[in-house]
Amino acid sequence: MKQFLLLLSVLLCLINISAQQNQTDYFLGNRTYCQKPDNERVNKIYPLGIRAVQQNKYLGAAFKIFAEVIEADNSFCDAYFWAAYTLRLSNTNLEDAVIFYHAADSLAQNRSIEFKQNLATLAMKTGRISFSRNKFKEMTQYFPASPEGYYGIALTSLFLEDYKNGLENIDIAEKKYNTPSKDCQSIKAILLTLNEKYEEAIPYFEKAESNFKKDDIFNGCYALSLKQVGIKNSDEKLMKKYKKYYEKVQNKTALPEAIKNSFKE
Repeated sequence: MKQFLLLLSVLLCLINISAQQNQTDYFLGNRTYCQKPDNERVNKIYPLGIRAVQQNKYLGAAFKIFAEVIEADNSFCDAYFWAAYTLRLSNTNLEDAVIFYHAADSLAQNRSIEFKQNLATLAMKTGRISFSRNKFKEMTQYFPASPEGYYGIALTSLFLEDYKNGLENIDIAEKKYNTPSKDCQSIKAILLTLNEKYEEAIPYFEKAESNFKKDDIFNGCYALSLKQVGIKNSDEKLMKKYKKYYEKVQNKTALPEAIKNSFKE
């Protein structure tokens, strides 16, 4: 579990980057999902809070701003979102951030992919995997054109161990991304291995290796695919290569059981 979380720390960062790039107008503060309070004080301080978040500065003050806005109008979903976002950026009170994200998502009534994505991502990071899965599924329901919900389902499958479902969803995500992404390729390689599709997995490991060459889960799964194909084809070169990648795994006891058991003599 801990090793999966190390892998996810990279991948979850990429999810948030993708969200911001694809929703630039929202993260610039150019629109809201809920009606902003018609309040002189709110109109003055709300943009200051967003600016602080954009600059990643004065996050404590920014949180106080959004808390004051929420107090002025507790139906303003966007203030809850930004309050949660400040907590996530400062890496403090992440459980509270999940609560604020959840409030924002509920009040927005399924209109915001940003709210669902950030909620699902942080819920997964804090260990609420089933809840995270449900939110990623909602993303595929309400925002089917986006790859992120399918990608998130694939990520949660590593914890919930429904690897076939994960592979089906990463296949959908891969088709929906505009350009190839190494994080998507790495998850697909791992899921192909966990579904015993070893020959299909190897090309994906090769594509993603430059970004994940120090990750234990990545190297352990890569080693297993190389080993199984090497045995099948009586390929000594692949057998030597599998041993090389298996030796790179620093914490072999933390590998998924399906992978760890395959290396037992």
